[in-house]
Amino acid sequence: MNEISSTIQQIFKSEFRISKNSIISEEYLLIIGHSEEGLISVVQASINNNFERTRISILVFNPHSLAEELNIQQESHNFLSLIEGKLIRSVKEGVKNKFCNPFTELSKFQLEKTQEKRKIFSLETSILNEIVKHLYHINDFSDEIMKFPFSINHIEGKWEEWDKIYFPYIELIENNIIKTYTKDTKVYRNYNFAENGDSFQRIIDLLIVTKKESIPELKNKGTEEINPFDYEISFIYCNRMSKPFKYMNLLKFVNEIKSFSEKFKNDKKNKCNIIIPQLILVSQFGYDIGIKDYLRTHLVREVDYTIPLMLIPPFNGDDEVWHNFIENEDSKPQKRNDLENIIRIGNSEHSSSSFKNNMVKSAKSEYSQIIARNKLAKFDSDFLNKWHLILDVSKSKEILKTNEDNEKFGKNINIVKDEVPIY
Repeated sequence: MNEISSTIQQIFKSEFRISKNSIISEEYLLIIGHSEEGLISVVQASINNNFERTRISILVFNPHSLAEELNIQQESHNFLSLIEGKLIRSVKEGVKNKFCNPFTELSKFQLEKTQEKRKIFSLETSILNEIVKHLYHINDFSDEIMKFPFSINHIEGKWEEWDKIYFPYIELIENNIIKTYTKDTKVYRNYNFAENGDSFQRIIDLLIVTKKESIPELKNKGTEEINPFDYEISFIYCNRMSKPFKYMNLLKFVNEIKSFSEKFKNDKKNKCNIIIPQLILVSQFGYDIGIKDYLRTHLVREVDYTIPLMLIPPFNGDDEVWHNFIENEDSKPQKRNDLENIIRIGNSEHSSSSFKNNMVKSAKSEYSQIIARNKLAKFDSDFLNKWHLILDVSKSKEILKTNEDNEKFGKNINIVKDEVPIY
């Protein structure tokens, strides 16, 4: 916390005057800054010991709209101090209740219009970039995931309302991932793919990156290994709209992940052999029916550009259709036995050369294809079983079911009337 506080104060020197009411402790910090333009900047940080993660959130406010939201008279001679007092009490109460939502409790006070929000987002992004860059330098930390401009989906209402639905589930998934994966896995929460200068970009709820040694079969070629690693990258994304996840958004997302994978591999140069990306969509209000058709017609390994796709919770009434893998590949045990017999007879001394050149050659080819298919089927089955447990698919509907306080959420959702522009 001291290191973060020092970093923020250094960055704030030129633009913000730091309030004396700012607080710092072993658990969290809250630094409030006032700019000459009349804006208030709030930087909040806390430590999550369960995930060994430090969370930093930055919000910039127009004090006049903030005072109005907090029911503070702007004519008051000390209205800025009153604002600071309420912000600090809000954060302290959040810490007291172990509040750990990814977007700070204070975000509910940020109600600026779209034009003002664009300016504020840009300022927040620049402050965050400076803080992260400085902290990376101090800790000699390198992030293997490069930035990539994913497109944003419109969000209805406020983040904290949606997180009453999605946050506990994402928390469960991350706990399961930590139990399942190796030390070569990095887990990111709320990963913002915005590049410098871009304010409105898609935020991935959970991003899992696992680095593995290249597939063993590829190492037995007797040539020098120049691409030593494979990367498995999983995108878990929650649909924060009070309507089904759209088919066109899915197609756009799939294309973006494909482009991301290509750029990721190119940036790794000779250190990456293959990228195995997958997309997991979580949607409380379901999915367009077109996505169901997509799952049936675009199966993994049948179409080269199709990435593994999983849907949580599954389609109502059809729980088996929640991914686009080819399941239950027929191993044809009788067929395998017949082929093995042909090969064994062909290897005997009494078999004719014609039999060896025709029947045996054909049997060996078909046998190797069956073995390869079964191997892929087992790989896919193991992969799906692992993720089935991580995502707790069988209980996903129950997990995501809204509690009594949120049952009216779909009907009374606070719709943002001003659409956020897409860049």
